[in-house]
Amino acid sequence: MTPLEEFSVKCERIRDLMDTKGVVAIILSRRSNFAWLSGGGRNYVVSSSEGGVGSLVVTPENVYVLSTNIENHRFLDEELAGLPVEGLSYPWHQTKGQPEGALQNVVAGSFIGGDGAGWDLDLSAELVKIRYPLLPPEVDRYRSLGEATASLMSEVCTSLRPGVSEVETAAQLERACTERGLEAYVRLIAFDDRIDKYRHPIPTIKELESRAMVVLCAREKGLIVNLTRMINLKPVDSDLRRRHEACCRVDAVCNLASRPGVTLSDIFDQGVKQYEAEGFHDEWKLHHQGGTTGYEGRDYFGNPDASQTLTAPSAVAWNPSIRGTKSEDTFLVTEEGVENLCESKDWPQIRSKTELGNLNRPDIFEL
Repeated sequence: MTPLEEFSVKCERIRDLMDTKGVVAIILSRRSNFAWLSGGGRNYVVSSSEGGVGSLVVTPENVYVLSTNIENHRFLDEELAGLPVEGLSYPWHQTKGQPEGALQNVVAGSFIGGDGAGWDLDLSAELVKIRYPLLPPEVDRYRSLGEATASLMSEVCTSLRPGVSEVETAAQLERACTERGLEAYVRLIAFDDRIDKYRHPIPTIKELESRAMVVLCAREKGLIVNLTRMINLKPVDSDLRRRHEACCRVDAVCNLASRPGVTLSDIFDQGVKQYEAEGFHDEWKLHHQGGTTGYEGRDYFGNPDASQTLTAPSAVAWNPSIRGTKSEDTFLVTEEGVENLCESKDWPQIRSKTELGNLNRPDIFEL
């Protein structure tokens, strides 16, 4: 499938949504949706922003990129090259009423939908749904991203030594991502007692003594992979070993249960039952368990009321945790089963055996 064919299929999905909702155009401003439609284009300047400085405007006949004159030519030259997208710009110093005025020149009518609250109809939820199933080029990009991210994680984690700080490790992750053309979307790092205390450990100046948890969410061309690695600089004691193996079995159950047509609530319930079987009844209450991923860190979270149904191909990132440990990779959901996009062939594995089958999960690396 060529980039143009991918673009055409996605435009068709958007136009079907337009017909269903009765809107004359749909505006994509979130960087996730911009990247999805454009095959990986970037519409942001501030990297921490999920909004953009340019929007894709889809009408029944055409697609436009709407922005100030500062951005428009670069979008067309670099982010949308080869795609049938026309420029639609307005002066950067005359923003009052200008975007709406520019739209009036190409949109026949006034009932417009978009991926935010600023339009006549907020179609944010509907746009998430039509991003799936993933197309073959997206699956290829996802596999490439997962392989690169797993590799750099192993590189950074196995270089850890006593005295390095959490923020230094975060900087190493940032550099490793940047060198490969990836964005370090989320970096969570905890050393020693902080692993036991915090499920979302923002890096600090704390220096490593003997235990580390490193979490990375990396983004490339809009797609995101999520993974966690556990490291010990001394032998793993029996209590931590018991907790980590239990956590891996919960993770294995959630991933093996991730099949097309299954609801997230059903998968979540199976994970909770596995926690109970392992003797850790309430650990799931201390942190979210993950869910579907793709162009957002999580599109939907698994919980007792999550009615969303998995499609194939799509992606999930479950992340069960038990005090002192965690298990997480990003898996591709297919008709044949799940595929680990972040499989680390150079990382020790646990063969987690469950009633749903067996699955390799990353062990604690003893350096």
